[in-house]
Amino acid sequence: MTDAEDRATVDAMWRAADLTRAYLAEDRAMVEKILAEVDTDALDSILAWLIISHDELFDGLGEPSLSVRGFEAVAALAPPESEFAVTTAVRQVASGEIGLHAAVEDLGRREDQIHAVAICSTTMLLEAVSRTDALQMLDKDTAEYVRKGHPRPYTIT
Repeated sequence: MTDAEDRATVDAMWRAADLTRAYLAEDRAMVEKILAEVDTDALDSILAWLIISHDELFDGLGEPSLSVRGFEAVAALAPPESEFAVTTAVRQVASGEIGLHAAVEDLGRREDQIHAVAICSTTMLLEAVSRTDALQMLDKDTAEYVRKGHPRPYTIT
């Protein structure tokens, strides 16, 4: 892996974690800022990282059930330009109409796809553990990034 690819991967894993944290913390402003001014290649990497993280969570939490109400509460934090599409997609997933993969594929904008996966991951965490425990789990993961020599490569103000 080249230095540029390594930097891009580190940026993607941090943005995926920070987006999940913003949803967990119910910080709408931060949800919007995480993807601001991110290029298309970076969006692809963030989506890939979120999908990997989602799948690990799903397996690690024992395939938790997901409620429509839980999805809607988290999806309400999505940026206004994404909220309707994302809410519609996650409702379909929560009701069992379609799976997450199909719902995400049906969303046209990469940003919407990213928000949909982050919302699903956040909802799983909130339905399996408390908000505080979920944030502590995320803190543990990001502390591990730093311990492995991958500090957050950006600052969001």
